[in-house]
Amino acid sequence: MSYKKKWKLILEEKRFREKSATIESDGRNTFENDYGRLISSSPIRRLQDKTQVFPLEESDYIRTRLTHSLEVSYLASSIGQSIENWLLNKKELDIKLKGNLSSLLRVAGLVHDLGNPPFGHFGEEAIKKFFKKYFENNKKTTLSDLEKADFENFDGNVQTLRILSKLYYFGDEFGYNLNYSSLASIIKYPSNSLEGNKNPTTEIAKKKFGYFVTETETYKKINDHLKLGNRRHPVVYLLEAADDIAYSAADIEDGVKLGKIDLDDIERIFAKNLDKNKEPVLNQIKELKEKYANEKNIDSSLIIQKFRIFTQQIMIESIVKSFEENYEEIMEGKLENEVIDISDAKDIRIAYKNLQYKVFDDKSILKKEIAGWEAIYGLLEIFVSASQSESFQSAGNNLESRLYKIISTSHRKVYEDVEKYPNSEYKKLQLIVDFVSGMTDRYAIRLFQQLKGIKI
Repeated sequence: MSYKKKWKLILEEKRFREKSATIESDGRNTFENDYGRLISSSPIRRLQDKTQVFPLEESDYIRTRLTHSLEVSYLASSIGQSIENWLLNKKELDIKLKGNLSSLLRVAGLVHDLGNPPFGHFGEEAIKKFFKKYFENNKKTTLSDLEKADFENFDGNVQTLRILSKLYYFGDEFGYNLNYSSLASIIKYPSNSLEGNKNPTTEIAKKKFGYFVTETETYKKINDHLKLGNRRHPVVYLLEAADDIAYSAADIEDGVKLGKIDLDDIERIFAKNLDKNKEPVLNQIKELKEKYANEKNIDSSLIIQKFRIFTQQIMIESIVKSFEENYEEIMEGKLENEVIDISDAKDIRIAYKNLQYKVFDDKSILKKEIAGWEAIYGLLEIFVSASQSESFQSAGNNLESRLYKIISTSHRKVYEDVEKYPNSEYKKLQLIVDFVSGMTDRYAIRLFQQLKGIKI
């Protein structure tokens, strides 16, 4: 298949069922239609109280998962426009599909963190550690190695596919009923939990995993229709790059605002880690410091905002160039690196990453993350213990039934009427993980305190 035909295949309309009727004057493309389905939904709204870097932060300046996702959405769409112009000039893209690639990336950026549990990656670790210990102590489990691996390697990206394709109940079993490519754009590691999680590995598709056993058929239909060959969708590389650009610079901007790092830290660490971009980047820091040194009512946050924009421009330009240079491998899903790691902006990304370590190790962050860990781990203990009883159902008036009825009605609807997976033990555990991972940071803390009698 030519790459022009491949672009046509992955940018056209294809869903699990016919989309609902729209008004006659609707001029949106298929991916703008997806964006409209997503933007007003409750899973998107809950991102406003999920950790980006600073858990339970009171400052309204600091980014949450929602504001981060909106930034990634814009950056990804911007990169998509540049790539699209290049493809049109190469005659690799049908003019009728103009706008679809940037719209697809806009959708991908919006939803890429949708499945992240409370307290981000630390929350993921709490879930994984709980289930590793649970299966070690529960020798009577009916779960296969593959089924256990789904829980022991829980990943927010994998949960995102489940939310989008099934868990968000809107009247049937298809979730949001998004375009196939919208769903494929967030499958970073197209393997199951046993074939994947081979880190370190030379094959990027197997570094982690991309779908639970309950979404195996969903993945296969997408993979087969889009002819991906169990490789990454080309858009995944661009989404990953936009995510890297957004959070690497923005996390540092937030860190400066909260006083966790300062301009001297930034200048020192960039000077130590830069190579190709050393002269222009360090000159920019110097010029910004000199320009605003004696300005009234100006603090370092303005300087870091302008510095972020400057470095992001370099990274975006480098990503577009790297995509063009590695076009064939990306189209085949065989590029075994992240695009930014082989771009001319690699050194900027490394410098930001080293700054992030300084921010992440701040004691106030560590304390809140530990509190979040205890809440998530504790909630899993409470609900998983209850799930082992036959009374863990809506009928009844005992402890286990009361706990079952605390789980959100939409999750129970999917569990009882939509999810057809045959292993009942797996289904119960997945119901609990769906519920806990979908919580906001504050709700997780509050519910744990209420169930433990710490706060009523």
